[in-house]
Amino acid sequence: MTEQAEPWRLPWPVTSGLAAVITAALGWVLVAGYCVLGWISVPQLKASAVLALSTQGWLLAHGVSVSLPGAQLSIMPLGLTLIIVLIGLAACHQAVLHSRPPLAGEIGSRLLRMSGVFAVVYVVVLAGGRQFVEAGGSASTLLGAMALSCLLPLAGFARALAWRPPRGMTIVRTVGWSLAAGLLVMIAAGSAVTATALIRGRSQVIMIHESLLPGTLGGVMLLLGQLAWLPNLILWAGAWSVGAGIQLGLGTVVSPAQTTLGMLPSIPVLGAVPAAGPMPPSCLLWLLSGVVAGGAAAAVLVKRLQTRAAANGRQLGVDVTAIVGALAGVGCGLVFTLLQLPAGGDLGSVRLTSLGARMSALLVMAPSTMGLAGMATGAVLGWRAGRSDWQSVRSAEAPVPSLNPADGPVPAVATTGEAADEAEVPTTVVEDRSKLAERDR
Repeated sequence: MTEQAEPWRLPWPVTSGLAAVITAALGWVLVAGYCVLGWISVPQLKASAVLALSTQGWLLAHGVSVSLPGAQLSIMPLGLTLIIVLIGLAACHQAVLHSRPPLAGEIGSRLLRMSGVFAVVYVVVLAGGRQFVEAGGSASTLLGAMALSCLLPLAGFARALAWRPPRGMTIVRTVGWSLAAGLLVMIAAGSAVTATALIRGRSQVIMIHESLLPGTLGGVMLLLGQLAWLPNLILWAGAWSVGAGIQLGLGTVVSPAQTTLGMLPSIPVLGAVPAAGPMPPSCLLWLLSGVVAGGAAAAVLVKRLQTRAAANGRQLGVDVTAIVGALAGVGCGLVFTLLQLPAGGDLGSVRLTSLGARMSALLVMAPSTMGLAGMATGAVLGWRAGRSDWQSVRSAEAPVPSLNPADGPVPAVATTGEAADEAEVPTTVVEDRSKLAERDR
């Protein structure tokens, strides 16, 4: 049996920096491969223009707005962003595997140090790419990229180092699972709405696609480009299902009750936008998605807190569970609203500005709907727990049948044909039988 080869190891600052460089390079190569397909279709383009366009697309995936001729793009292609995140997580895992392992008490400090090195190197690479495509650009456009550069290594290295939060942070994990449950419901609802809209408007989508005459290679590029923004569409559809609606440029607003159309560009996926006018009454059923999301978030949080309270010999009252459930729903609504920020933005300079969820309406509707649903769910869970405990107390305090004839008839004793052992008969019963015998004499 052959022994497994020991992996080569380097100092952790070196592996952390390499992980950042590899993540940035592979992400850029993905965008460059897409742009090369366009270069094949339009060979008149210069190599410098293709490189600049590749860098702009890579920066856009990190939340850095870019300028194109006659247009300003600020909507992150979240599909590409998710791929870059997966690449970064894998790079962080390899960095930990090929660096010297930390001591038992140094895992937390190693996590922060490796994440810091990764973030610094990654931000430097992003700033260099920004300087290459647009010299003198504002540093404020790198804020989103800086946030991603810090959060990505923290998640990647924490998983690779098998870091576990201290006991005092258990409540943070519980709240995290609660928010994840509610957000998964909203993502599922957004996916269902997107699929339904594409199926209903498939003839319009096909007509727009064919009118562009993209050809085989152009059709592949068109499909990949729309898939890069598919997570954005799902988040927008989730906001639509809550009732806030979607704004698609100048004069176009889509909600479960009404659709107002303006001028839309010839993008095939926009063919799924319904016709102008009132929506069918059945569309209002999608509003239940916010109710289900708030209930799911509240159920996870309340049940976990009830389990912890029962382990400590305590019980949460209905008032406490209702408040906790309401907080879980409101928190889920606020987080879902924050997720709409990177999903929206500009896809042009005139017509396609401020695309995405209607933030002012969503900021009111999502927390209120999910908060009310969470409060009702928490109250029901608290009432059920209190009722089950009350029934168990009643069964534990049920009276034991008395063997005294004065208290009622003596329960019948099954006879087996064998002589009963008088030592096993209760003394009260023997005494009562003796008194009855003397009375009969």
